Amino acid sequence: MSFIDSIVEYFNSRHGWNITKDNVAITNGSQSAMFYLFNLFSGSYGEEKKTLLFPLMPEYIGYADQGIEKNTFVSIPSKCTYYEDRTFKYSLDIDGVREYLKSHSEVGAICVSRPTNPSGNVLRTDEIAALSEIASEHKIPLIIDNAYGLPFPNIIFTEDSEPVWNENIILSMSLSKIGLPSIRTGIIIARKEVAGAIANINAIAALASG
Repeated sequence: MSFIDSIVEYFNSRHGWNITKDNVAITNGSQSAMFYLFNLFSGSYGEEKKTLLFPLMPEYIGYADQGIEKNTFVSIPSKCTYYEDRTFKYSLDIDGVREYLKSHSEVGAICVSRPTNPSGNVLRTDEIAALSEIASEHKIPLIIDNAYGLPFPNIIFTEDSEPVWNENIILSMSLSKIGLPSIRTGIIIARKEVAGAIANINAIAALASG
């Protein structure tokens, strides 16, 4: 509980958030947390099957086998900008995301990693804001896998990449990338109903976190 209190104090004081301990859940690593989240928001819901949308490809290959049910992950093509120095960057097709969601009410959540493993692609703050707005319009959460992001392990060096959270964002973080891989500590910041659900799942699947 003292660790959760420290998380709350840190983000409220450093980033001006207004979270409480009810917004925080601890898991055995962010990989476990994403497994919980993916299957909480996708799969069979009675006669309906919910899907999970990846709006920016390529994505982390470790997600491929995270779904309990088959065919729950969907994606749309990304845009790609090429530069004269022989580099390129994938970027969101925001209009494509909007159009897809208009005709696919079965989408249960949107998910992005920031930065993306292994490409290192970092979504800008305005891109995250746009995705959050779209998700809110469709009453679904935006899941952000922030395992390599800010404020820890603090290895992002691009502009407009500060941590972002609101009631419609589920933010997943990890301590393993700051040099504590064997501890497998995952941190979820979400609205209290989601944080509570994750804590309940973790209590069944892992009993306790290190």
